[in-house]
Amino acid sequence: MSWLEGEFKPQNKGVAKVLGELEARVMEIIWDLGEATVKDVHQIINQEKKLAYTTILTIMGRLADKGLLIKKSIGLAHSYTPAVSREEFYNKVAETVVDGLFEEFAEPAFTHFLKKVENDPQKLAELEKMLLKIKEQQG
Repeated sequence: MSWLEGEFKPQNKGVAKVLGELEARVMEIIWDLGEATVKDVHQIINQEKKLAYTTILTIMGRLADKGLLIKKSIGLAHSYTPAVSREEFYNKVAETVVDGLFEEFAEPAFTHFLKKVENDPQKLAELEKMLLKIKEQQG
């Protein structure tokens, strides 16, 4: 997936860890709306930050090129829908990041992962359930 070939930015929040800030905001809007035109997205973003219509048009075109949006023609305008759900996106990002970490840094990554969950009873319980399920599947 071409949208995962870029740089991972752990300091950013949410989708912006993988996409640019504006690309991330556009994706969040379209995930929330389900379908939107450039005009729809431009109106929402303009309430937050003044940007040219053509800037939003370019960003949405790039997101379609990356395979994140599906572009449909409606008369002279275009409508965009998400090509992947928010959940699918997050799962693929998590899978790619974890695979990359474990490929090169398995032991420290695993150690830090466990430190992250050890003081959170809910996450620890989820981890225990997952481990039990794996053990049951292995027989």
